Formats: sequence, structure tokens, C-alpha cells
Amino acid sequence: MTCNVGKIDRIIRVVAGLVFMALGAGWWNGFYWIGAVVFLTAVMAWCPVTAMLGISTCKEEEREAIPADTVSTDKDKLIRDRRFK
Repeated sequence: MTCNVGKIDRIIRVVAGLVFMALGAGWWNGFYWIGAVVFLTAVMAWCPVTAMLGISTCKEEEREAIPADTVSTDKDKLIRDRRFK
């Protein structure tokens, strides 16, 4: 998976996710699950809907994929440091 959610988009998704989860605690339970999905897309920096639509808000340097099936290397650490700073 490559990043398709940029920094500003991630901040907006975190705030919106927390707001929806708070609304779900008080009102309709569905708000909680919507908020959880929005929050998780921000944490993962990848959204399946925007991936299907071919939309990306990441800058070019944020788009490098982090291999999930390999042992951590120095290159992986550099990628994570750039991605999550």
C-alpha cells in the first residue's frame, strides 16, 4: 500500500473521526463506526475509497510504500521517519 492521504487530510480525518465517535457515544451508534473508519484511514495514511477513485493528497515524497512482509531495514526506518514526522 502506498500513502494516498496527505498530512492536512490526515489531521482533518483525525478530528472528524473523533467528533463522529463522540457523537456515536451520545446519539446514534452508527456515528461511532463511521468515526472509527475515518480515524483508521488517517492512522494508516491510506483510504480504499480514494484509492479506487485514483485520488491522492500525498506529496510525492510521502508516497513510498512501506513493505509489510520484510524485516525492518535502515531504508524502512527512513521511510517511516519521513512519513510520520
